[in-house]
This record gives sequence, C-alpha cells and structure tokens, in this order.
Amino acid sequence: MATRWRSLLVTTALIVLLIAAAAAVTSLSGCGGARRGTFYVQGPPNAPAEDISQAVTNVAPAVVRIDTVIGDAGGVLGGLFGSAGGPMERGEASGVIIEGRRGYVLTNAHVTHNARTLRVTLPDGRQFKGDVLGADTVTDIAVLRIKGRNLPEAMLGSSDRLPVGSWVAAVGNPYGLDNTVTAGVLSAKGRTIVGQGNVAVTDLLQTDAPINAGNSGGALIDLRGQVVGMPTAIIPFAKGIGFAVAIDTVKDLIPQLVRTGKVAHAWLGISYGASQPGGPAVIQRVLAGTPAAKAGLRPGDVIAAVGREKVTQPQDVARLLRRAHPGERISMTITRQGKRKTVRVRLAEMPPMK
Repeated sequence: MATRWRSLLVTTALIVLLIAAAAAVTSLSGCGGARRGTFYVQGPPNAPAEDISQAVTNVAPAVVRIDTVIGDAGGVLGGLFGSAGGPMERGEASGVIIEGRRGYVLTNAHVTHNARTLRVTLPDGRQFKGDVLGADTVTDIAVLRIKGRNLPEAMLGSSDRLPVGSWVAAVGNPYGLDNTVTAGVLSAKGRTIVGQGNVAVTDLLQTDAPINAGNSGGALIDLRGQVVGMPTAIIPFAKGIGFAVAIDTVKDLIPQLVRTGKVAHAWLGISYGASQPGGPAVIQRVLAGTPAAKAGLRPGDVIAAVGREKVTQPQDVARLLRRAHPGERISMTITRQGKRKTVRVRLAEMPPMK
C-alpha cells in the first residue's frame, strides 16, 4: 500500500512539474514571439550566436564573389579600399543576388569601374560571366546580370527602419577568404564621406562590423538575414569604422539603373551639414550659377523642409533630393536670421564628375 502511495505521489509530482514547465514554455513562447518580431532592432548587449547564424544562413547562398580584371582602380571610392590602381590590375570583391529569376547582382560601382572582365562565383561553385547593366558612381551602386537557372536571392530589408545600435553582420569575401562573416552594430546613419575628386557620398551607414578589401559590394544584414546595406568603404587608418550604402538608397535607384544604365541625379548646387552634432541642416556653400544660387539660397540658411517633408537632420536633404528629378520644380522652406520663408527651385541634372 505504501509503495502504491509513493508511486502515486511521484506520478502526481511529475505531472505538476510537467504542467509548470509547459506553462513556463508557453509564457516564454508568447513573450519570445513578441520580442523576436522586433529583436533585430533592439541591439541586445550580446547577440545570441544562433540568431547571427540563422541570419547568415538566410543570405549566404546569394552572396557571391566577383573577380575582376581592370584598367585602373578608379571610381569615387576606389581608393578607400586601399587599391593602388595600375594597368591590368586584378581585383576581388563581393556581390549579392537580388533577383534570381533575372540574374541581377548588386555590387559597388567602384568594383565594375573600368572592368574588362567580371567573373561571378556562387558559394555552390557555379561561375558566370557578369555583364554590367548599369552603374552610378555618385552612390557607388552597380547592377550586374548573370545567366543562370535556380539562382538564390537575398531579401532586402530597410535601413531607414533599423535603429542605431542594432546588431548587423557583414557577409562577403575579404582578401579572397570566401564566405566570411563578421559581426558588430550599426554605429551611425546618414554619414557623408569624401572620395576621389572631392565627391561626397552621402547617407551612408557606419558600422563596427569588420569589413576589409573584398567585402566591397557584399551584404550588411540584420538579424533577420535581410540586407540593410552594402559595404562600400573603409578608413584605412581607423579600426572599427566601415561604411555601407543604405539599402533604401539602393532600392530607390535599382529600377533606373536597370532601365537606363545610369542615374540622372537632381542637383541643387549646395553643400550643407549640421552646425552641431544632431543639429538641423545648414547650408554651408552655394555654388555660383546653380539652381540654389538662382533661387536666392545663401550660406547660413537652415533647411526646414523640402516640399511637404520636414527636414530635421542633414541626411533628410539627401534622401528627399534623391526622390526628385532633374527639371523638377520644388519648394524649400528655410529659416534665415530667425524668419521662415519658402523659395521655389528648379532642379538641374548633376554635372558629370571630372
């Protein structure tokens, strides 16, 4: 009898433990499910390895290696990856298949600049000749086409929605080390760097995920495995500072690159920045004879809005002008010496870079 009672008590205890465990799992699943939907934007102190691993698994099949033979390593940002240039130089870079059915591969314009040949190698070992559909040196974006069947493709996310501090990973082929993954955080957004010919490339993402020569044109991904940027430049003497083209910039320009082979950029003719960190966009210089000069804009004017869109930081100006077209007439609201006024500007097409 005592044995039966002991057995019954043990069974009852086990049932209670199982119910409690099930309740705990259910509770965790409910909370975890809610968190997991936004986990990639939280930037936790220690990104779980399984989350990074899963994210990489989602995108890695579509990250390719691009081998080039080029006349010189030119382009706006070519020198920022330490390339020395010279006749018949061989280069190694990365790319991302963004549309498998059509064989579209995204990479940097400085990767394709003066390229005589482009060979695209998939992680599964397949190789294809790459043909340049279009390239834009101002934003450092290029689209190639390869002819293949059953091509993998990456999912494009949103750089605009990804907060600073979020975990990111860079996937590419640095120094010919294929399928390399490095991790870090999104350090800042809206960065501007000046490349060759004093041409400014704007609205870049900054990350401390290690990127090196060969990562150029690869994928910067969030913890969902979606592409949020394309590594494009480094500061050679710095550590933990790399730059990527924001994927929302890329998505805006891909259709025009594919359709026409180039991007016709609207041009205002000003340089601008923040007078202090986190401050509004202030015009620093107005070039003579440009749309800005003809509209009466002056250095010191604070840009409050472009059209109906408010401007709260300098990168807003680049983003809003990127949506405009040469020849389009836009309104700009500025603050000058404490007084607000609205001016009308007819945008021109950005002149070719020298």
